[in-house]
Amino acid sequence: MKKGYWSGQVLEIKNPEKWNKYLEKYTAIAEKEIKNNTGNFKPVGMGEPTKMIQGKELMYAALVEFNSLQDALDCYNSEDYQNALKELGENPEDTVIRSLAIIEGV
Repeated sequence: MKKGYWSGQVLEIKNPEKWNKYLEKYTAIAEKEIKNNTGNFKPVGMGEPTKMIQGKELMYAALVEFNSLQDALDCYNSEDYQNALKELGENPEDTVIRSLAIIEGV
């Protein structure tokens, strides 16, 4: 079965207070999955880019591996993750400029 991935990039944090509340909930989701040892939410890489190949605005990037594309989609749509997203406010771009792609591995 092909893996699923979340690929996220943060370009600008406009409201650190709201962003940190989102991160607290996101981290709790990751910790729960790691503790349950399901292998379904495996952080592969996170942090400041080591080297920028193109562009210079990237502050932070993350890659998370899931057992399948469906598991990646289900996690995004989960009540826990949707509650985390609410911390970004009604218009998330007032809090953070970021991208998140959910993709299927090859």
